Amino acid sequence: MERRPVGYNVHTGADIQAMLEVMGLQSIEQLFADVPPQVRLGRDLRLPPALSEWELARDVRAMADRNQSALTHACYLGGGVYEHYIPAVVDAIVSRGEFLTAYTPYQPEMSQGLLQALFEFQVLAGRLLGLDSVNCSVYDGATALAESCWMMCSSSGRRRIVVARAVWTEYREVLQTYLLPRGVRIDTVDQDARTGLTDTAALSALLAAGDVAGVALQSPNAFGVIEDVAAVAAACTASGTLLCVAVNPLLCGWLEAPGRNGADIVVCEGQPLGLPLSSGGPYIGIIACTKPLERFLPGRLVGRLHDINGKLGYALVKEDREQHVARDKATSHICSNQALNAVRVAAYLSALGEANFMQLARVNAAQARYLHERLLALPGVTALRSGVFFNEFAIELPVDAALFCERMRALGVFAGVPVSVELAGSSRGLLVAVTETKSLADLEAYVGFARACLSGGEG
Repeated sequence: MERRPVGYNVHTGADIQAMLEVMGLQSIEQLFADVPPQVRLGRDLRLPPALSEWELARDVRAMADRNQSALTHACYLGGGVYEHYIPAVVDAIVSRGEFLTAYTPYQPEMSQGLLQALFEFQVLAGRLLGLDSVNCSVYDGATALAESCWMMCSSSGRRRIVVARAVWTEYREVLQTYLLPRGVRIDTVDQDARTGLTDTAALSALLAAGDVAGVALQSPNAFGVIEDVAAVAAACTASGTLLCVAVNPLLCGWLEAPGRNGADIVVCEGQPLGLPLSSGGPYIGIIACTKPLERFLPGRLVGRLHDINGKLGYALVKEDREQHVARDKATSHICSNQALNAVRVAAYLSALGEANFMQLARVNAAQARYLHERLLALPGVTALRSGVFFNEFAIELPVDAALFCERMRALGVFAGVPVSVELAGSSRGLLVAVTETKSLADLEAYVGFARACLSGGEG
């Protein structure tokens, strides 16, 4: 039976016949001759009649309105991506055509505006993270950590990495994807069962063999606990090992940046710095390192320099990926930089300024502390770990965390992210994130809803 396309196909019968003639076919059915009959549907799809453009837009809007998002629910989700207020000026700047449609600035004479914006991004990110050299840039925080671990291997010639177990599970999965095929051995070091801090004694024992290229740490970690970077850095220095710290960049407005506490490489997910929630991306991975490690950086570096006429300008001064150098000499095979998101970060940091950025960090910390104390006052709720936290914290509930989240979602609240059983030791651990977008009334509403959901027991 010959079937004709129906519905939204824009081709006329004459169009279809012309295409078939070019292919040397008599019918559309012949296109599928190699598909076994038993796996073919054998009838037309049961589709509703075609809609007009206006009707279709109305139906799609209606379907979109069924979604649950941070616009419909109070959002306390964290674990790497957070709901923050973004000043309107950020969108206004990055919506300009020269930023929004710009490609990689290979021709500096044509791209001075974009190059300057990216240079300013590098300067601002370097000041924030506490190290001299910043790349521009990689996909996200997870790939930034993976690339940095390969940097430590490349610079040391060693093929062993120690990763703190309380690094987010998704980040550790990306690490394995990047490093195991390259012959890198990945060991883990546990956290103190009470505080949630990395066990420095256990770490020192792992480093004693002298064959570890570097240590990968996350602060705040999967428990929300702020790691003692200085103590871990001291253990690394004693064994001649490099240290990479993945940090929430907003934490650097509240405490000393890891780069000033002994870390050789600091990476972060730049989403909290002016990027909206968007179902996983695109985001931006930022890598900052000490000057000796700069030549191992993936991605690109924008430099400020003088041309042959002495005029000040900007250009790409390092781009050692396989497109530019022999494949085996490339620092990385990463294929894209997140230039538009880098401009967003630069615009966001510039709009806030140092004083407001620090105040924002203090507000996040204070709001989280308030909700933490209020939740611990509820029957059966305890702190999962006792270490100091920043804007998110882990609690242990008297009920299953997934069940609690389901109940809270029905009340219009995304209550948090369940902590993996591997880390929490049970299914009752919950990571709750609080940002400046929440008022005290919002926090009290969370507590009230939580009290109601917990009183329902396990059923």
